[in-house]
Amino acid sequence: MSGPILSGFEKEAADRPDAPAVFALSERRVLSFIDLALEYRTVKRVLDEAGIPSGSCVISLVGNRPTWFAVFLACLARGNALMPLDADTTSTEALQLATRYRASAIVAQPANGHTPAGTAQALPGGMFLHRLERRHPVSFQGAALLKLTSGSTGEPKAVLVSEENLWNDGRHIVEAMGIRPHDVNYGAIPLSHSYGLGNLVVPLFIQGTPVALRDLFLPSRLFEDAQASGASVFPGVPFLFERILTHFPEKGWPASFRLLLSAGARIDPSLVIAFKERFGMKIHSFYGSSETGGITYDDEEEITDPLNVGAAMPETEVSLRRDDSAPPGEARVYVRGNAVAAGYVESRDGGAASAFVDGGFLTGDLGEFDDQDRLHLTGRVSSFVNVAGRKVNPKEAEAVILEMSEVAEAKVLGFPCNRRGQKLVAFIVARSNRLSPVQVRTYCAEKLTPYKIPRDFILLDRFPLTARGKVDQQVLEELARSMVPPNHDR
Repeated sequence: MSGPILSGFEKEAADRPDAPAVFALSERRVLSFIDLALEYRTVKRVLDEAGIPSGSCVISLVGNRPTWFAVFLACLARGNALMPLDADTTSTEALQLATRYRASAIVAQPANGHTPAGTAQALPGGMFLHRLERRHPVSFQGAALLKLTSGSTGEPKAVLVSEENLWNDGRHIVEAMGIRPHDVNYGAIPLSHSYGLGNLVVPLFIQGTPVALRDLFLPSRLFEDAQASGASVFPGVPFLFERILTHFPEKGWPASFRLLLSAGARIDPSLVIAFKERFGMKIHSFYGSSETGGITYDDEEEITDPLNVGAAMPETEVSLRRDDSAPPGEARVYVRGNAVAAGYVESRDGGAASAFVDGGFLTGDLGEFDDQDRLHLTGRVSSFVNVAGRKVNPKEAEAVILEMSEVAEAKVLGFPCNRRGQKLVAFIVARSNRLSPVQVRTYCAEKLTPYKIPRDFILLDRFPLTARGKVDQQVLEELARSMVPPNHDR
C-alpha cells in the first residue's frame, strides 16, 4: 500500500499530468509530472528485474538531477531504504558505506568511479544501476531514507527516517513558510541533504510545488534561471548568499523571488542586513537537523539583534535541557514531534553530542528563548564544522590522514573562512621530513568528499602540550591564525 508521499505524487500525476514538475536547468529540459511518473516506473522495473531485495539499502550518487526523484519514488514503491549521497562522494567512501550498510545496489553515472566493475543496467537520465554482491540483510525498521549525518566518533551515522517522518516534515515546512503549490523552489542546495529533502523534494510530491534544479550554483546564471522557471522561493545557505552579494548578477536581482531561506549554518547578521539593503529582501533563518527535520523558523520581516532562528515548527515541541555536557549556565535544544526520526541504524546513539531520548532528540546545539518564544542558538557541545552549509566532523579527516604511514600524529580543527563560513585546517607531525602538504592533500582527495578535505596543512615537529600532557588546541589555533588568515583559501 502506498505511503503518503507516493500517494501524493500519484495524485499530482493523475490530476496534472502535463504540469511542470522539474525544471532541469543544467540539462535545459522540463519534466512534467507524467514524465516523472514514467521515469520512476522505469527505475522500479529495472530494480525488480535486477532482483534488488525489498527492504535493502540502495545508495544514490545521482546528485541534483531529475533522476534523483525517480530513484526515490521507485525505492518508496518497493520498500527500499534509500541512502542519498553527494555526487562527488569518493569511490572509497561510497563503497565503504555500501559494505557497512550492506547495500544491494548503487545508482550512479557510468564514469565516475564510484562503483565496482561489472554489469550495469541503464536508467533514465544517463544513470546506471550497479547491483552489489548479496549480503546478509540489515533491518532498517521500514525506513524510507537513511540520512547520513556526522558522527561524534568520526564515523558518519545513518538516521532511520520513515516516509511519515518525511511527509510530516514537508507539511510543517509548507505551512510555516507559506509555500504554495504554484510556487517554484529554486534547487541549488543538495537533494541528498536533510534541508533539500524537506524543502525541495517533499513539497513537490505532496502538493506539486515544482523544483528549478541546479547541479552547480552560479550567481551569474541566477537571473536566467529565475526567468526560465519562474522560481519564487530560494532555500539557500549562507555561503550561497555571500556569493550572490559578492558576484552580483549583471542582469539584476530576479523579480520572481518572494521568499529567501537560510539553513545549514548560522548566518552572520551583517550578511542579512547587507542583503536586505541591496535587494530589499530579508533572508529568513530556518533551523533543523537530519534527526528531527525542521525545528524552528523565523517568519518575521524584522531583523533582530541578535538574530534568532524563530519559533517552533507546527506540531513540534522545542525545549531546553541542562546536562553535564553543556557548559555551566547553558542548555541544549531538545525536540519532540512527528517528524523526529526513530533513531540511528547503529545501536549506539552517537555519544554525548546527540541522543534520541524520552521520545525525542537531544541536539548538540546550545540555545535560549527570548520573551517571544523565539530560539537563539548560542553554541554547540560538539566540534562539528559548517563548511559552506555542510556539517563536517573534523575527526573524519583526522582518521584518513592517520592512515598514512608517514604520519605520526594529526589534528584537524575548524576555522573562520570568508568564502565558506568555516574551513578545516590539518596539523600534522610527520615521521620524516619527506612528507609534504601536497602528498597529504592528494591522499585525502582519494578518500574524502571534497568539502571534507582540509584547506590547509601545517607540518609540525611536535604538537604543543598542556600541563596535563594533552594537545594544546589553543596554541594550534593561534598558530593557524598567524599562518592562515580567514580570507586565505586555496
